[in-house]
Amino acid sequence: MNVPSVGLLPDNDPRQSLRVRRFLLAALVYLILIGLMGLYVRQGLLSGREWAVASVVIALVNLVIYAVLRSGRNESFNDPSLTGVQMFFVCLVMGLTMFLLDGGRGGLLLLFLVLLMFGVLRLNPRQFTALGGFALFCYAVALAGVWQQRPEAFNAQVELLHLAALGTLVPCGGFFASYVSGLRKSLRERQIDLQRAHEQVHELKVLDPLTGVSNRSAVIGFLTQEIERSQRLSQPLSVIFVDLLHFKQVNREHGHPAGDEILRHVAEHLRRCVRDVDGLGRYSGEEFLVVLPDTAEAEARGVAAKLRECVERSRFPGLPALFSLKCVFGVAERGDEHSVWPLIERARAEVESDPGKR
Repeated sequence: MNVPSVGLLPDNDPRQSLRVRRFLLAALVYLILIGLMGLYVRQGLLSGREWAVASVVIALVNLVIYAVLRSGRNESFNDPSLTGVQMFFVCLVMGLTMFLLDGGRGGLLLLFLVLLMFGVLRLNPRQFTALGGFALFCYAVALAGVWQQRPEAFNAQVELLHLAALGTLVPCGGFFASYVSGLRKSLRERQIDLQRAHEQVHELKVLDPLTGVSNRSAVIGFLTQEIERSQRLSQPLSVIFVDLLHFKQVNREHGHPAGDEILRHVAEHLRRCVRDVDGLGRYSGEEFLVVLPDTAEAEARGVAAKLRECVERSRFPGLPALFSLKCVFGVAERGDEHSVWPLIERARAEVESDPGKR
């Protein structure tokens, strides 16, 4: 059932909106209860004054609960849905109403059973069993009060049957609460699995599986965005092209697993030496690309020198202590380029012209 949301529901919090919707559904049942109690007044089973008192109590308590939910103060409670509070109120109202009636309690008892079943949606089996026990207690106290003060309105045979019918709700409701609780747990686990799957898909899409930094497509996409931002804000932008020297020889002499481990360590060292706002990605094989937003060429060359020192001073587990890795860096600052490729090619051309490449 769709509850009108004009001013009644919070629009910026789906969970809070769901809690308020559940409350409004329960409030609708209370409204039906008040109307049905009016019929009892016409049949002489309830006085008008008692109906008015019960109606005011129901309305006031529901308004208080709604105000707490709508204001968001419920978020500070262990149970933000306030299900336990609402079910406690249901039991008290049920006891009060059953005491006030002079007969026909079975009809209203059905509505109270509907209200109690709202507890199945949020309470665990132990909590619902405790709730059922409290409901039985309230109903039994109400019947005892009627028997003591208005014995002419008490039909022992019928009332005991009503009490027995209510008693069946406790184990049955506990069973359903257990079933729904299991469904909620299964749903949470599925949501967690789905979230993990989404994260894995995202990682496969944007991360290089070997080094854990951005892959070629992702770093080029980042550079494209930064070029547009640089043009729009008239800010500098530089790139650093990194090439590991003689890496094929490293693979031949030490094996591809060692080469993979070197690439992972190099990527980690590069990541530690750049800012959070910078982009870092594996461009190809043993080549990396660093994107430096808001950075002119002179500053970028200082960063390149720092990166070179960071990489070449590194030591790699499983390789000889004297092993060192050499690399060359090419730096280019954005000029009139409107695409990534001329900028990357200028940085790469500097790498190719480095004497270390020969």
